[in-house]
Amino acid sequence: MCGIAGFTAPGPDAEAILRRMTGRMAHRGPDGRGGFHDGVVALGQTRLAVIDVQGGAQPRVDPASGDVLVYNGEIYGYRELAEDLRRRGAPLADHCDTEVLFWLLRLDGIAATLARLDGMFAFAWRDGTTGALHVARDAYGEKPLFYAHSPGGALVFGSEVKALLAHPALAGAGPDPATLRQFLTYDYVPAPMSGVAGIAKLPPGHRMEFAGGQLSVHRWHHLPFKAPAQPAPALEQSANRLDVVLQQAVSDRLVADVPVGVLLSGGVDSSVIAAIAAKQAPDLQAFTIRFEQASYDESGHAAAVGRQLGLRHHIIPVGDGDVLAAWQAMDAAMDEPFADPSLLPTSLVCRAARQHVTVAVGGDGADELFAGYAPFLLRRLSPVMAHLPVAAATLLDRALNLVPPGDGYMARAFKLRQLCHGIGRPADLQPFLWMAAVAPPNHAGLLSADAMRLASTDPLAPLRAAIAECPFTGGQDRLQAAFLRLYLPDGILTKTDRAAMATSLELRSPFLARAVAELALGLPAEHKLQGTTTKAVLKHVARRYLPSSIVDRPKHGFALPVAAMLRGPLRAVLHDTLLAPNASLAPWFQRPALERLLAEHDSGRRDHRKTLWALLCLFRFGETLRRLNAGPA
Repeated sequence: MCGIAGFTAPGPDAEAILRRMTGRMAHRGPDGRGGFHDGVVALGQTRLAVIDVQGGAQPRVDPASGDVLVYNGEIYGYRELAEDLRRRGAPLADHCDTEVLFWLLRLDGIAATLARLDGMFAFAWRDGTTGALHVARDAYGEKPLFYAHSPGGALVFGSEVKALLAHPALAGAGPDPATLRQFLTYDYVPAPMSGVAGIAKLPPGHRMEFAGGQLSVHRWHHLPFKAPAQPAPALEQSANRLDVVLQQAVSDRLVADVPVGVLLSGGVDSSVIAAIAAKQAPDLQAFTIRFEQASYDESGHAAAVGRQLGLRHHIIPVGDGDVLAAWQAMDAAMDEPFADPSLLPTSLVCRAARQHVTVAVGGDGADELFAGYAPFLLRRLSPVMAHLPVAAATLLDRALNLVPPGDGYMARAFKLRQLCHGIGRPADLQPFLWMAAVAPPNHAGLLSADAMRLASTDPLAPLRAAIAECPFTGGQDRLQAAFLRLYLPDGILTKTDRAAMATSLELRSPFLARAVAELALGLPAEHKLQGTTTKAVLKHVARRYLPSSIVDRPKHGFALPVAAMLRGPLRAVLHDTLLAPNASLAPWFQRPALERLLAEHDSGRRDHRKTLWALLCLFRFGETLRRLNAGPA
């Protein structure tokens, strides 16, 4: 696991620039740093040593051919690939998956190599024969890749935005106003935009080719939807197949030359991964955090799982001071607009795990693949809501003023107000509108006239594009495509990657194994959503390992008491940030609208937790860019 960076057309200061770029990502790879540059390209890497700790140095270079590779991630099943390469005569120099990837690319080329890989990765490969530079990102977006390119100019890329900002071509790059409405809608900026002017995100399952000063971007991975077999298999048969591929996926992700643990929330996803891992790795360590506020705490359920499985279980108590410290750390680390508050508890559990292990496995991806989120159930209301007049949302919103807001986890008034965002809108769009920090019709009341003009792009265009990737007409399939192409890479996996790598922890997701995803997206819809039971086939498997009290309990997100925090320990920071006259983003917002939101939330009359948290994160992002552009750090 590493951070990678590079650029074309290097000059005499290439080594110093590369050192600055990789230096900004030292947290992603504290165990080593390497660089390569010639007259054409400069490539660098910071390394977290996980496989073949003594070997595996990067960049991997063949001076004779000019082939060069820098790589971030893990290739699962690499030992079997290595055996195949040896049979084909490849002289593998060490026992690292980097060497395997190097030789696959060299012998088979970029397209054939990507077709064979099961892994999480972002890599850059300079083909010495053609001189072309190939950059690729994994299928579901577990590893990040940002880039900048002007027509006919140099290509600059890296694992984090802050690395790109260390390159002279991007000095002074600021927030991109064109992405404002997308961020307010999703809590993140969907790829290919990044939130920073002039910098793009390579979407998951895409690759780039840079040759002759020209850049082309290609999709190499499509969501593996396929029509279920007819006649449809029984649920038990599907569960048997899923059990087999999950066991193999977990086994592959336990391979490491350093200690491995599991992040255990107490929900069914992480618990079933822990259960399978415990059978394969005796003395497995698990990590859970415990919140003081009962409605947000799942540690009791996690403890029950730990006892059942005989895990070495670390339960870490978390108070307001810990959350504030995590907020300060992640606020300083985040260099892109991102407003999922579960970033903070994720960073806390990753920090605790890193004191004992270097690698951890978790349950990310299950909800997207097996229809586990509440919107999969609530979408049954969508046809009715779509036919209601938009004015009904305003009436309901006013009526909710009579309901006490409440600061608890998913308080009733909070949930109903979020549902209002979907009234009168097309059924396929409603689930993402329910999750919006600020629904698109409300943007004009918050943003300045200049900002609305600059952010004129339809904020729902990325959602429509994601839905269109699904080849079927069923609403459940289309919603899965939207979650897999938007929320999973730009929300969930961004959160886990940044939280884990900030503490130099590698986090792996067995549910995103190629075989698991292909199986899940070929199952009958009713094997995922059965009546009011979400993730039906996964829960069928889970009952083989876990008690029903864990498998059948209601879903609980990894959340923070945001509403209370914004009235309490973060109140001063919130007010100072949003109302600072010299804030870099102040010209983009209507100050009276910000003052109204703050006053209503402070008084307890309205619960604006989601909107205010998103605005706090966005304004702090603006200050982070200002700081990064002001100095060498």
